[in-house]
Amino acid sequence: MGLTTCFGSGCKESGGVVSDLEQHREGDRKGNPPLFLSLGIGFVIAAILVIVTSGTAAAGLPFVIAAAGLLGKGLSDMRGQQRAVGPPVSTERELLSAIKANGGSITPAEAAMETSLTVREADGMLSELAGGGHLAVESRDGALFYSLPGRRNPELDGR
Repeated sequence: MGLTTCFGSGCKESGGVVSDLEQHREGDRKGNPPLFLSLGIGFVIAAILVIVTSGTAAAGLPFVIAAAGLLGKGLSDMRGQQRAVGPPVSTERELLSAIKANGGSITPAEAAMETSLTVREADGMLSELAGGGHLAVESRDGALFYSLPGRRNPELDGR
């Protein structure tokens, strides 16, 4: 029950959760803006030198076209990176805030409804936090509830 991702001519199967390595690889597709900008400036200088030494503007035209393309690509990639970089959203903090807002305990399905996580991601993160001793696990009516340690759930006190 994995996730199939297809890029170009190849497809790959994953467990549905994007690893840090996969996220890093997808982020690398933007290119290297400083490299493109540097090459663009180099081609501008080369165009000027060719035009000055040859005495005709036509001789420098290929360098001007290459410079324009490289500068445009570098500026475009730089703007794309600026848009892509925002304040990092911690899914763990988002999940813990949802637990707190939900009275101190939550199920994976409730966590998925109240956060940007899927049920599978929420279940995995909750299990990991519980395994590390950061959350307590309670079973009620056939469902697992994850709660912050030291906080008693009012529903449990009434039983």
